[in-house]
Amino acid sequence: MKVTTYVQEDQNDLRLDHFLAQSTGDDISRTSIQKWIKGGHIERVSEPKTSNLKPNFRVKSGETFEITIPPKPKLNLSPVEMPIEIIYEEEEFVIINKPAGIASHGGPGDDSPSLVNGLLYYFKNLSQIGGEIRPGIVHRLDKPTSGLMVIAKTDNAHIKLSSMFQKREIEKTYYAWLVQTPKLPEGRIDLPLGRHPTERLKMCVRKDGRKAITTYKIIKSISSRKSRNFSLAEIKIETGRTHQIRVHFQNMGCPVVGDMLYSRTGNEFAQYGLLLFSQTLKFKHPFKKKIIDITLPFPERFTRFEKEAEFR
Repeated sequence: MKVTTYVQEDQNDLRLDHFLAQSTGDDISRTSIQKWIKGGHIERVSEPKTSNLKPNFRVKSGETFEITIPPKPKLNLSPVEMPIEIIYEEEEFVIINKPAGIASHGGPGDDSPSLVNGLLYYFKNLSQIGGEIRPGIVHRLDKPTSGLMVIAKTDNAHIKLSSMFQKREIEKTYYAWLVQTPKLPEGRIDLPLGRHPTERLKMCVRKDGRKAITTYKIIKSISSRKSRNFSLAEIKIETGRTHQIRVHFQNMGCPVVGDMLYSRTGNEFAQYGLLLFSQTLKFKHPFKKKIIDITLPFPERFTRFEKEAEFR
């Protein structure tokens, strides 16, 4: 697989590994990118063409680089101890608080342990419906996104929960800090999403994309001493497309704070990470007559950002 990426004006003079980290998506680790560079998988195809590059090579705006993604290594599915907070557990399924910075499952270009490795450490049995590389994974959160996830422990639970997600019978609520404030305090974003035409590891709004619907409500807004605006949005999604929330708000000119992939200010907020959080889950128990209704407190990085935003 080959991917072409272009250096934007605001990326001028970045190190090559830093530029590629911004351009290739959250599921590819910096370590993997450096291995690609050292292995000769990165080539500057704009003049003068160069293939013998180093991670600290400085890129210039307007340059074009081609990435030849090497064959996927054998996925590491051995158990790995990692901090996973178990919020609710039954025989058929478990609800966890996924940490930020861990991919839900293994993917191309990332040989670091994923959530699946951690789940295999804590649970002897996980559903196999999702395939051998995604045991237990009914739905996913992006690597930099934290919050509530439902994990199936049995195939029966996996089938039932998947059906409930498809029928929108599981209510999920996200919160995100946004750069700027949308013109409307609440709204419904109905814009189809598909692969970016040139940066193939990104998503974008496109007419021939798949239907994607996001609703939001602004909870609060903050103005900094330098007259910068930030807003906290409560978000619900009617569809579950890759990077849906991030692309929809970026398209509005209000990217999620700390988004290294879709926001030009991502680096400025790197100390907080991506401020997107899956806070609540509510659904009827798939096998019992009761309601599962769970809400997490905001992560420390959310509250810290709010306290420090006024100085931005």
